[in-house]
Order: sequence, then structure tokens, then C-alpha cells
Amino acid sequence: MKRVDDFRLHFGKQELVPIMIGGMGVDISTADLALEAARLGGIGHISDAMVKTVTDRRFNTKYVKEKLKQYKFNVANSDKSVVQFDLGQLEEATKLHVGKTMERKRGPGMVFVNCMEKLTMNAPKETLRVRLRAALDAGVDGITLAAGLHLGSFGLIEDHPRFRDAKLGIIVSSLRALQLFLRKSARTSRLPDYVVVEGPLAGGHLGFGMDWAKYDLALIVAEIRDWLVAEKIDIPLVPAGGIFTGSDAAAFLEMGAAAVQVATRFTVTAECGLPDAVKQHYFKASEEEIVVNQISPTGYPMRMLTSSPAIGSGIRPNCEAYGYLLDSSGNCSYIDAYNKQIALHPGERRVSVMEKTCMCTHMRNFDL
Repeated sequence: MKRVDDFRLHFGKQELVPIMIGGMGVDISTADLALEAARLGGIGHISDAMVKTVTDRRFNTKYVKEKLKQYKFNVANSDKSVVQFDLGQLEEATKLHVGKTMERKRGPGMVFVNCMEKLTMNAPKETLRVRLRAALDAGVDGITLAAGLHLGSFGLIEDHPRFRDAKLGIIVSSLRALQLFLRKSARTSRLPDYVVVEGPLAGGHLGFGMDWAKYDLALIVAEIRDWLVAEKIDIPLVPAGGIFTGSDAAAFLEMGAAAVQVATRFTVTAECGLPDAVKQHYFKASEEEIVVNQISPTGYPMRMLTSSPAIGSGIRPNCEAYGYLLDSSGNCSYIDAYNKQIALHPGERRVSVMEKTCMCTHMRNFDL
């Protein structure tokens, strides 16, 4: 069998090491991790998940504190529709996070930003537009459209001067999802520069139902590859999810993949943003500790460790400070699950909420 280093990812005349590090939020895929991947000739991702929290941590901004101060009056209210993000501050935070990363870039590789559609932020279209355009303004090499189908995302940036310059890719978990995206974005006359095909063994959120185990990444990749060939569409494919070894990667490259995306394997590196104690837990974790559950308010199943403090946690929703998963009406399924338990256990100081978890708080604290 050939080695991974026998292959190269081609973007036009540019050749890259065919390894892409996935974008893990919140600041788990740090700038340091992405920059090291780029220095070595591959592709690294940063994530714009909870970008204001990231800049507060990295650059001593006060975005979260200011947002909480503005909406503190609403903390006890179950209706979060009033809680809005300041789009100007969101633009500032994105440009700061991306721009400072790009200023430090060295080497022949590239740095992309992972942009999640599921971060609806009580104004899905408006906040997504700001994040995408600000990342392009800040000079990012490319954007990976993640956590959703992004059917209108190309349209949000098609008038941007870098729309055809920056690399734009999408994550899908099925041929149908890719076909939907291509059909909806066809009017922009621009194909994705790459497609990440994420299988059922990925860490974090999955683009499958709870029947995820019946799917196989190699079969999905082959189906998409064969369809692209039949349609005479040339888009590099990047398999992801459950690629653990060099042999795993080489097998996909030999079957025609342009590169592979790996994320979980890099969570234990020195450059990763996870606290050292969590990295050690990852090292020690057994297969029996891995679970796929439905506690995420995003609506996607999520692969995590059973020891995660986020499972069964009952904390008051922190939407006034964070609120990244509020939909266009200011709703989050964790708020409903939390209020249900409060009603069932009146007067109790702490409740356990097994149905959903407060993603914002637990991702900020590295509890999940």
C-alpha cells in the first residue's frame, strides 16, 4: 500500500499535503494548531463557533461581558426573542480572530475557517452573512460550510470581491445533500472548491439520524465520486470521520479522494485548545465510554464520552451571555427542557436535565 505522502491535494497549480485538520469549536482547533498544519504544507481549520468568546479569551476583548450586561434584565425570562447579537461587534470579533491568525501564517499550506450554519444566533441569515464576509475580509484562505446544508450561503457572499478567489467548500454526509446544495447554488455559477464527506464515525455532531451505524463512509464517498464522474463535475473529495491511521487515509487516497480530514486525532496535541486534563482523559478513554446521544439542541446526534459533565447537567440557560443556538424566534430546545424540569421539581436548587444540554456554556467550558 502507498503512503499518505505519496499523494498531493491539488488546487489548480498549488500542491498541498493531503491532510486537513477539521475545525473544532470552541477554540479546540486553535490558531496554533491550524498554523502548524499550514506550516507543514497541509490545511488547518480554525472555527468561528462562539467567536466572541474566543476573542475574549485570546485577545482580552469584553464582548460576552457587554452582551450579558445589556440583556441581564432578561435572564429569568423564558422568552429570549429580545436577545440579539450586535452585528458590528460580531464583525469585529470575526476579523480579529481570523485576521490575527492569518498575520502569523507561515509555510506553504492554507488556513480555513469552519463556519456552522446551526449557529443561528436569533438572526440566522444576518449573522451568517456577517461571519462569512468578515472572514473573507480578514484574508482567510478558505471557508468550510459546516453544520447544515448552507443552501443560501453562496448567495450571501457572491458579490464579495473574494468570492471566486478564496477556497469555498461544504461538508455533506450524503450524495443527496450535495445534489441539493449544487442545485440551490447553481445560479451563482460557482462550484465548491472541495467537498468534505463526513461519515458516521466522526466526533461531535453527526449528519445522520440515530440509525448512523448502518452507514459506511467508504460507500458514501464511492457513491459521490461515481456520480461526479458521471456528471463530469470535477470537485476534490475529502473523506472525514473515523479516519484513525495512515493506512486508513492512504486507502481513501488510493480510491480517488483528494485528501482526508482528521480532527479528533489532533485533540491531544500540544497545540490543541483542550485543557491538559481533558487530553489525558481522551488518551485513557475506552471504546465503552463512547456514546451517540441526542442531547444537542442543534437537532443533530452527537458522539461524545459518557463521562462528559454536559450529560444530565441542569444549568440555567445562558442565552444573555451567549445565545448562539437561539433560532430566528429566540427559541432553543434546551430552554424548553430546562423549564420542564424546573416545573417538575419546584424549589430544588439543582435539577438534572437529561433531554438536552446547554451547548454554549458547556462548549465554552470544554465540558463537551
